[in-house]
Amino acid sequence: MKLVNEVIGSTLWGSPHWHAYRSLLPFASSSLYELYGHLSDPVQVFSISGEFSGGFIPLSEDGRNTQEVAEAKLSNLPKKFDERGWEVTNYEAEFTEHDVRNGIMTCAAISQDGSHVALGFGNGIIEVADINHQRTISRFQSNPPNHPVWIEFILGGNAQIATEDTRGNISVLSRGTRLVPCGTFPSGHHPAITALSSNGCFIVRVPRAQNWYRNMTLLYFSGEPSIRLLASPSAPFILSDPQLSSTPLRHTVGFSPGGRYVGAFDANCAFVWSMDTSELVAQYRVHKAEFWIFNPGYGLLSYLVPTPVFGDHAVDLTLEEGTTHVQSSESDSRHNADESWLKCPFYDLSPTMTRLDRHDEASAYSSAIGRVPFLSIPPTSSIPSVFFNGQVELIVEFKYLPVFTNVNPSSENKPWYGDLLFRDEKTPVMCHFPRASKDGTRFLLQGELRAPVVVDISQVVV
Repeated sequence: MKLVNEVIGSTLWGSPHWHAYRSLLPFASSSLYELYGHLSDPVQVFSISGEFSGGFIPLSEDGRNTQEVAEAKLSNLPKKFDERGWEVTNYEAEFTEHDVRNGIMTCAAISQDGSHVALGFGNGIIEVADINHQRTISRFQSNPPNHPVWIEFILGGNAQIATEDTRGNISVLSRGTRLVPCGTFPSGHHPAITALSSNGCFIVRVPRAQNWYRNMTLLYFSGEPSIRLLASPSAPFILSDPQLSSTPLRHTVGFSPGGRYVGAFDANCAFVWSMDTSELVAQYRVHKAEFWIFNPGYGLLSYLVPTPVFGDHAVDLTLEEGTTHVQSSESDSRHNADESWLKCPFYDLSPTMTRLDRHDEASAYSSAIGRVPFLSIPPTSSIPSVFFNGQVELIVEFKYLPVFTNVNPSSENKPWYGDLLFRDEKTPVMCHFPRASKDGTRFLLQGELRAPVVVDISQVVV
């Protein structure tokens, strides 16, 4: 209990025990639930079992039957143990047993308003559910029945989704219509990552591979679905360290406020492309990528503004030589326009972050990005915590941490579902950004589990 209060701080309801229960819900111990489970809880959690306070993520009758069959057969699968003798998930056995694979949710998405979720199953079926009205509204079967690796709600609504399966087939699915194929891309062990524009009309697709910037793809949905490749950087401007293999993470890829530009960065370099021409307009060297963020649209306390090595000033500068140290605490209306954003698409928070310990770094990073929830990964904090607007709003169990997909690349027991997070030894990851509604108050957590939950913290955040 002491550890919880040290992480969270002062209580909201006057009782440290009640505060610990609220912070841990729905991931609380049974003893805490016995003490406080009868009280109304402002943190709402939706799950396919309906075991928590928020209610159900509703499934179709076929979906529920598939789940029941999978649960019944799980106990019969062979056990698997790691080098320490601890039991671990036997991904290979779960994938091989069709009845189990069919009931596992390989990926999920939440709509921008947080009212709908899309669930992708191991048998290639995708269901879209309205959690506000507790009903399933769509059920799609992919053909061939490969399981999806990502899903996005598109066009700013809740009725259409775009998805990609394990074979690289990209499709658009709409309620009441048939699947519309868009194209096929080379697929690898690590699924591509995606980011959606604010109006829902564009998706940028980034392969998890070396030289990812040579294969950036834009998907267009405002009219007839189409695909466009972004220009590859010219050889003289490829500045990445060949000894440091890195690819972007989901929160390091995104669009400018108006959607005219798209950018991405990894541990080596950062790029910005024009949506109008698909041409590269700026490139940067990256130093300490864990301190970099996209321009959040308002002033920060202390940060660096990187100078491009290609773009407005096409000169070869290192970060230390080519940055401006800025002190600011007031909002800057210039960031509302795409052209202003283009002058500073990325911020480096090193001046603030390097003076802090790991937990305070997470708080500072959260303050900088505002209403974007992220899950800290130990040793950033002693236990996994959900940060929002610079504060810890929820503590979760370790099973909700993401699954690292390349801890042992040679292992045959590779994860293929859950919150997959790409990490290597040279680029440690300290936080995970779950899929969330536009205001950040509803987000998906799955971790290493076979189905996600939707967490609603709208009643406990400012």
